[in-house]
This record gives sequence, structure tokens and C-alpha cells, in this order.
Amino acid sequence: MKHLGVFLLTLFSASAVMAQAPGVPVYAEGRGARPNAALMEQAKKLQGESVLLSMTKATEQALRSQCDIALPPADTKPLSARERWQRARQSHIRVGQLYLCSKCERWHLDLAGGYAVTADGAVATCAHVIAPPPDMKEGWLVAADEDDVLLPVTEVLACNVGTDSAIIRVKSEKPLTALPMGFDVSPGDSVWCFSDPGGKRGYYSEGIVSRFVRRPFMRKKEAEKLPEGVEVPKPVWLETTTDWAPGSSGSAIIDQFGNCVGHVSEIQTVVEEPLPVRRKKGETSTTQQLGTQIIFHQAIGAAEVRALVKKP
Repeated sequence: MKHLGVFLLTLFSASAVMAQAPGVPVYAEGRGARPNAALMEQAKKLQGESVLLSMTKATEQALRSQCDIALPPADTKPLSARERWQRARQSHIRVGQLYLCSKCERWHLDLAGGYAVTADGAVATCAHVIAPPPDMKEGWLVAADEDDVLLPVTEVLACNVGTDSAIIRVKSEKPLTALPMGFDVSPGDSVWCFSDPGGKRGYYSEGIVSRFVRRPFMRKKEAEKLPEGVEVPKPVWLETTTDWAPGSSGSAIIDQFGNCVGHVSEIQTVVEEPLPVRRKKGETSTTQQLGTQIIFHQAIGAAEVRALVKKP
């Protein structure tokens, strides 16, 4: 029995080590895990060397409406399940800010999503991802790849707050895995998303396209700041059943060919109407909040990113 126990322990240990295929990362979570610690050190080092793009400069450059880059043509060959995951992961670029917080006086590294659109460093994301955090005292725009290498952002190439789309340029020692844009997509088509919802690294999910809808992204207070006579932008939204959450913003939604058909922008939760709870005479009446009915996962269509690129 003793030898059997040793055998089973050895077998279990070996199978646990080999549970994933070669090249598949295992992410650290739980107590003691500090996923951004190494990136924070890299970011602060580069900030000290004046390599990073300040949020002041980034905000000024975000007024650019178009850029001149060459997007790769859409792919038409279906990828295998593993090939899709690999392309989604390799093209995923985390984008955000290294900043000093005005509330706690501590440094924060706040990263969301993005995706490479050219091999030489152009990365698409949400406009709201590159916007200054509300509690920022001073900050710098940064990016990082899936190998935890910090990629300095050198400039904001183009941005449209009204369509929640932006293209930045990062400096990388190696070519990026660029996602082509895909525009032939229909409700019922399968789509996939690789992102970091709620800080959970490398979450990959599958869903289908539910519908397309056109509505404003800008809030009323933002729209009121537009010059008189300027129409409020109404981007095309692509709703899916794919899973994401805060932290996923800017991450690509890909089709069966590995083309990007949109990027994560919002989630909207619909909850049941609260029910009044009757109390005895003299007691204060309260309401009972019921459960969630549905969560809408809303992406900005790839055409809005293409609109940031000058036509050849």
C-alpha cells in the first residue's frame, strides 16, 4: 500500500505538471500573487529615464482624428481552436496608465486591453482606456505584452471619443502579431475574446454575435461640450454573448479566421424591478432587490477603428 501511495502521488504530480499543452501559460492567483509587480518596476524605471509618454502629451495627441498606417488584409482561412487562441493571445496588448494617485499618494499601474493592428507597433484600443484616470495626480501611458514585457507608448496616432476608438504606437523589440480587420460578420456567427476581466489574466471565451445597434457612446455631459452644430457620433455596436467584465475594455473580438470584428467597450446589466416589502404598522417600508435578468456585452465594430485610418 505504501508503494501504491508513492506511485499514485508521483502519477498525480506528473499529470498536474503536464495538465496544459506546451506553450500554454499558467497564471498565478491567490494570496501573495502580484501580477503587476514586475511591470510596475519596469514602468517606474522607464519613467525615471524619461522614456514614457506623459498623460499630458497623450491627451493633446488624442485630438488627432486620423493616422496613416497600413492595415493587413482580412484572412479567409478558418483557424483551428488552438490557432485562434494563440493568435488572440499573441496579439493582445494591455494598455493603461502608470500614475500617482491624488487620493492615496501611491503609484498605480492600471491596465485594460488592446490589440496590435500592425506588426511595427500600431495598437488599437478604446478611447476611454487611454483617458486620464479621475484620481490621477501625474501619469504616463504604458502598454505590455502577454510575456510581461513593458512596451513604452511613443504616441497617440488617432482617437475618437465619440466612437470609443483609439490607435496608439508602442515600441517593441520584436514584431507584433497584428490582427486583420474583419467586416463580414452576422448575428449567429461565432466570436471569441481574450481579455483580463476583473484582473483575471488570460481569460478566453466563446460566444455568438447577437445583434448590431447604433447609438451614442458619449454621455450627455460629454456631448454638450461638442461645438454647436456638430452631430453626436453614433457608432455601430456589436453585441455578443461572449464573456467580459471591467478590465476587458479594448480587447479584440475575433472571428473564425482570426480577424478582429470589434473590441470590448461596455457591459449593461438589466436587473428585475425592486419589489416593495410590506411592514407592520409603524415600521419603515423597504424594497427587495431581485436578481439579474440579462447582461449585454457590447463591442465597438471594427469599422470604427478603420475610420481612424486614412484611406490609401
